[in-house]
Amino acid sequence: MANIAVPVEVGQESRPRVLPGFATPDWLREHHHLMKADLRKLAVALTDEYPDWTADGSDAAVFWRAVHDQAERWTWFLWVFENRILKLFGRVKGRRKQLAPRLLAAAADRARELHPLARHEAEPELFDDLETLWQAGEHLLVAQVVWAMSCLEDAASSYMVSEWMEEPIIDDLIGDAIHRARYIPRPDRGHLMERLERETVGPHLETLIGRADAECAALDKDVSGSWSRLKEFVAGHDDYRPALKDLSLHVLDVEFLNGELMETTEVRDSALARCRHAAVCARLEQAMNAMPEALDGDTAPLTDPIAKIAKEGPVPLVFPDPEWERCEELAEAFRAALVDPGEQELALREASRRYAEDPSVANRDALHTAMAAERDNPRSIAPATDILDQIVACLATLTRQFGQWTDDDAGDELPPVPGPRDKVRALNAEIDSLKAASQAADERVAILQAALDGVREENDGLRSERYRLLERLAALEGGERCGSTEDETVPPLGSYEELPDWTAAHYAGRVALAGRAVRALKGAEFEDVGLAGKAIHLLATTYWEMKTGGGLDLRDTFENALRDLRLLETPSIRPGQQGKARDEFTVEWDRRRLTLDRHIKNRSGTRDPKRCFRLYFSWDEATRQVVIGHLPGHMNTPGT
Repeated sequence: MANIAVPVEVGQESRPRVLPGFATPDWLREHHHLMKADLRKLAVALTDEYPDWTADGSDAAVFWRAVHDQAERWTWFLWVFENRILKLFGRVKGRRKQLAPRLLAAAADRARELHPLARHEAEPELFDDLETLWQAGEHLLVAQVVWAMSCLEDAASSYMVSEWMEEPIIDDLIGDAIHRARYIPRPDRGHLMERLERETVGPHLETLIGRADAECAALDKDVSGSWSRLKEFVAGHDDYRPALKDLSLHVLDVEFLNGELMETTEVRDSALARCRHAAVCARLEQAMNAMPEALDGDTAPLTDPIAKIAKEGPVPLVFPDPEWERCEELAEAFRAALVDPGEQELALREASRRYAEDPSVANRDALHTAMAAERDNPRSIAPATDILDQIVACLATLTRQFGQWTDDDAGDELPPVPGPRDKVRALNAEIDSLKAASQAADERVAILQAALDGVREENDGLRSERYRLLERLAALEGGERCGSTEDETVPPLGSYEELPDWTAAHYAGRVALAGRAVRALKGAEFEDVGLAGKAIHLLATTYWEMKTGGGLDLRDTFENALRDLRLLETPSIRPGQQGKARDEFTVEWDRRRLTLDRHIKNRSGTRDPKRCFRLYFSWDEATRQVVIGHLPGHMNTPGT
């Protein structure tokens, strides 16, 4: 290794390097003892973690080029790569394959060549070997060992060789790389933080966010443990002067762990905000792609803001859960405003259906009237534009409150490393700023939550009052608002395709299908379509009357009808599972969330979708009707 030439560009670049100039792909390949089978194993593991990993291990040159490229991009990649070797091949075998141990062995061998040991001499230490190499002019080999010990080994190894960085020649060869990859207690955590800041939005970033959640939980546990130890230490000493040093160490431990927790939380929240912003943009674009031709034309009021949001931002640094849920609701409302049929279109469909069933003069005239109404009242993009303005306003508010993420935050080129005191001052200022922002955010969230709870309670009361007034008005006019379905001859349900229209035509006001239920029908496999219709009929008649009128007689009638159909009506999830199953067992309905806490099922005892029947529903007290959220198959429950 004494004849390895130093590349011309070493020490002449204007920015800190991740790798020193001598760490070329060929050099990495030469100093790792990895066979092709080893390369294939490593390639499989790295492919799962890095989205731009392309080498499969079959071509060694391509593999080491990929390792080099990743190490130049991610500061701590090579450390993670070396650590992965230990995990895959074990410590004993893996150490023989790593770069740092092989460099140390090569340095020792070269030192023996330069200074053979006499019989009475003991085996020299690393310091002696490095000094021998230095005196012989083997400066590059010394720099290689110092770099490997500083960047690839533990903190003790880094400290052991730190004095060599005072040599100008060594600093010129590896100084930039050492400063950029300054050792930290947990390099894998530093690598995770770096990737969270610079990884592009996608499945890999979502995986990294999950890992950051686990890191935050572990750090939070460490902070609690350190704080407990500090309190125990304080409680056990009446006079702190003899134990002042130990007390300071306890305080520093708490501060250090809490600082790591705050930094990890901040970076994770920023990555989560980018993912959520991208998800909002994707939903808006999907709605635009699904927009019917009837709305085509001047769509610039929609396309221009969406393009600006997607390409130019603003992307907030933090995207809290309440604002995220609000944007999700607005995105769904935006989709509904563009894609879902309007009032005139629904009326035309109903008139067409009636005329198809009974081509009478009255139905023909009604059809012509509905066609004229739709022609005279064309759909507009104005509602969707208003919703889009609300989304833009929400993102702008988050940006003003938390700051804006820009591409500069993910740049590959890093500024020169500041001095220790400057870094401490910057970190303290950032901590104070984050504390103030966090307190302001907590206060704002509390105020908004209280206002939202009040508005929801008021809306629920108004809805209930509206339906009660409608029912009283219908009673005064001598009829029921919804019309009893007991006396009607309802045609049997023929297919799942006609189920939404069939339900709306015969059970409007008593049974409604949420959008999730309509989507579930597209993949329906349950063979007995008629049983699904009978279950809906039972909910619209006996069950509805039981919920609105009450009485044990109606309950018995409902149970007997279920028994005749060989069905059961039971809770869909246990109360203890409500929190875990919130996302799976809730639906958006009438701008509110309903839990699908009940379901009707058959006695098949199987999960075969052709023979297993499930109808998940909820009773909406505000609108006094049954809301169906899923049918006719089994929903996924926690743990299944």
